[in-house]
Amino acid sequence: MKLLERITGFSRYEQALDPLLLSQIVESQRVRVHQSHRALILVLFSGIFYIVGLWSEVTPWRLVTWIGLISAMSVVRVLICRHVEKTLVSYTVPVLYRNELMLYFSSLSSTLVVGSGYWWVCLQAEQRVVFAVAMLTLIYAIGTTINSSIQNRGFAWLLVSNLGQGIMFLTFFSSPIDIEVSVSMLAITILLIEFGKRNAAVFTDSIRIREENREQNIKLEKDKLIIEKSLNVARKANEEKNRFMAAASHDLRQPLHAMTLFLGSLRHISTDERTRELIDKIDETSTILHEQFNSLLDLSKFDAGVVIADETEFRLDLMLKNIADAAMQDTQQKKVALHLYTTPVLIRSDMLLLERLLRNLVVNAVRYTDKGSVSIQMRRQRNGLVVSVIDTGVGISAEDQDKIFRDYYQVSNKARSKSKGSGLGLAIVKRIAALLGIKITLKSQQGVGSTFSAHIPARALADIPDMPDVQEQTSDEISMDLDGVRILVVDDDAAIVDAVTGLLRTWGCSAISASSPEQVDRLLSHESDFDLVLLDDMLHDNVMGLDIAIRLAETMPKQRIIMATGNVSGSRLAQIREAGFEVLVKPVDYQVLRRAIVDAMLN
Repeated sequence: MKLLERITGFSRYEQALDPLLLSQIVESQRVRVHQSHRALILVLFSGIFYIVGLWSEVTPWRLVTWIGLISAMSVVRVLICRHVEKTLVSYTVPVLYRNELMLYFSSLSSTLVVGSGYWWVCLQAEQRVVFAVAMLTLIYAIGTTINSSIQNRGFAWLLVSNLGQGIMFLTFFSSPIDIEVSVSMLAITILLIEFGKRNAAVFTDSIRIREENREQNIKLEKDKLIIEKSLNVARKANEEKNRFMAAASHDLRQPLHAMTLFLGSLRHISTDERTRELIDKIDETSTILHEQFNSLLDLSKFDAGVVIADETEFRLDLMLKNIADAAMQDTQQKKVALHLYTTPVLIRSDMLLLERLLRNLVVNAVRYTDKGSVSIQMRRQRNGLVVSVIDTGVGISAEDQDKIFRDYYQVSNKARSKSKGSGLGLAIVKRIAALLGIKITLKSQQGVGSTFSAHIPARALADIPDMPDVQEQTSDEISMDLDGVRILVVDDDAAIVDAVTGLLRTWGCSAISASSPEQVDRLLSHESDFDLVLLDDMLHDNVMGLDIAIRLAETMPKQRIIMATGNVSGSRLAQIREAGFEVLVKPVDYQVLRRAIVDAMLN
């Protein structure tokens, strides 16, 4: 029993083997089985060749018996290998133990039979026969080394049972005795045994490395699953956050809208200088909050995938003029020149998104320019139109130019000064440009200035009809007296109603409010001489202000109906504008609201 366990390397009574030893045994059995299949044809062919070649030089029946035994053992070996191959599909320790013994003893039997050729055919034979048998045994010994040395236990006995018979024959029974050949065969035996040991060591190391790699791969797969699970959780949380921010946009804009209008009322009624200074501070903080709030909401909507481009035709030059007018106050305070170079151009794109993109570029240029100028230029190219915003500001280093379109990244604002924005302006520009198919390029030199260019493709350009020149609105028109103007305010948010009506009354307007279609109908049934209607689009119970506006338009001009909404869906805003109504997006600055009222009253 101890001898058998030494040959196999383990006991048949073991419940489980060391994983490395188990892999080594299973794999070595597979290799030996695979190689034995191929050897059968070679053995049979060699046997026929030997019978034909030595037939006339030895006793025929001895030669045939020897070759027959070799062939029979080869067939038995193949049958054993096929059995072992089947058992390796599903194996246990006892099965591997039996396989190991069958493979070893079949190899031992084959080597004994091959070496027995010295006794079957070499006694009283010529040197040529001895040489032929010696060559066959050496070839078989080499084959045995290749096949069986990977399982080194007992391997030496396989060589001894084969070549040992040749050494004994050449030393004691050959005629004449050939000591030189005998010593050479002994040397070959020793060399093959040493080679077998190294081959077994290499095989064991390869199995160990394979198992280590397999375990490492399993660990990596587990780590990958954990990472993917964590990423999915984070991605889902981010998507939920973005969906919430996008869906909550309207509700979050309402209080900010009311605060802005209350601030406008407070500014109008305040007479104390100290109070005005505080209002200025609050107004500045409110503006920063307004900008950052809009940026954050817009970014969340883009990442949530709810922003869809709604293409309409509009005058790009008029849009650029409005953007320049809005930036004029900031440039005047900083004593920075603002230049606008445009020609009448009609394009087809999403008006709100493109305006946001260009406005962010202009605001960014003004923010980082303390002296010199900011220029807005439009020029045609063969493949479309380019709108460039050129400034003489701080400039952007080559290192930062690859980073400025990242979320929250800011140049020259390590202290995170709120006056420098939130770092989302260019991140939104990047997302809008991708959505509209616009290419954004940047050329900048630190300390010299920057040029941001928006390349609008030719497919977005429309035919230009005869269009009147743009008339610049004068400050006198903006400061038009609104005393006595009767305005109907329709909104279901009590805080906004208070803010709007209070602000209108500080301007001298007569403001009356309604919060539902029924109240609007009752008011209009008693008095229908309102000069203007301020109408929220999203009322309670899914009532749409646009439906009310369409009914009101039957009795008053559409230009006298101004709609406001916290719903920034491009399709909804486009639908309101296509119906012929002016629409303001909440939160609305009180100066913007006054300008809209003045424009409506001048029409």
